Amino acid sequence: MKILALHPWGTSGAIFERQMAGLAALLGSNHEFVYINGPVPCVGARAYGVDVLTGSLLDLPDFVKGPFFCWYEGLSSPQCQEAHDLILETIEDEGPFDGVVGFSQGASLALSILLHDEINRPGQPPRFKFGVFLCSNLVISPDAQFNADAVHKYSRYYKKPESEPNQVTNGANGVGDDEVAEVPEMNGKSNGKPQKSKKPKSAPKHRALLVLPSQRVALVDELVNLVQDISRHTPGQTDGVSHAWKDNGTEDDFPRLFHPLTVKERVSIPTVHVIARADPLCRQGEIAVKLCEKKRTKVVQLNGGHRMPTTPVDLKAVASAIEWAIQHS
Repeated sequence: MKILALHPWGTSGAIFERQMAGLAALLGSNHEFVYINGPVPCVGARAYGVDVLTGSLLDLPDFVKGPFFCWYEGLSSPQCQEAHDLILETIEDEGPFDGVVGFSQGASLALSILLHDEINRPGQPPRFKFGVFLCSNLVISPDAQFNADAVHKYSRYYKKPESEPNQVTNGANGVGDDEVAEVPEMNGKSNGKPQKSKKPKSAPKHRALLVLPSQRVALVDELVNLVQDISRHTPGQTDGVSHAWKDNGTEDDFPRLFHPLTVKERVSIPTVHVIARADPLCRQGEIAVKLCEKKRTKVVQLNGGHRMPTTPVDLKAVASAIEWAIQHS
């Protein structure tokens, strides 16, 4: 099996090869992994306290040297498109590939490619036969106009809290069905009266529920909080200018998120999703699962934070799931 491997933000193909060493050894020598670098140079993950050898929230050992790369800055659709183009060139030059594996931003990119193809290449053979996604972040479309009409309708109803006038991540909202709903302010003051902070609502479980205004508001709240979470916990990934609304809050600045309630298509190949229970971004991984066909999806839950599997028990569980995906591809 030939597998394309996509590294996380602030690392490189060479570093990801070291992160994957234990898992690759367990899978056996009959699997060939191809590691490539993202197109955008950036600071190393250690600048934000992430150990790229284990993926846990620790200091990166000094012996790990750069250069370091990412696939795109922030949640920029134009840069995501450039990353798509690089992957397609790699497939043409070094493929075909049987599978794809990615960690963190690399997992998000792999899912973005697969789902974008489901939307724009219906009925055509998929570029990969199976996918493995470890601690996936938000999945975005490379199309800067994806769901533009819905974003425009919802954007008029979000009001930036007065207490945080320059917080770009608070000046954003999500996309939904053809109806619109006013989004209540989440904190700060409204009309001179103090408002209590509200617990973020969870998005509805089914598209049909979006006929209810309260459920549409819940979807918007969830999308806003997903952007806030990735900004709060992985600052290096969101330093790009296009990760959220600017001060004036035009909808063109809001990231084009793939969410199971905003897109009907699903990734149809067998997929494995590794989610760490203590990962502050685990909700994003759970949403990524729902972007794939349920009957062709296997989820592996690990203890710990946003990290690669390292213990024998974890490695065995992930390897077993990958073997399942290969058998069903």
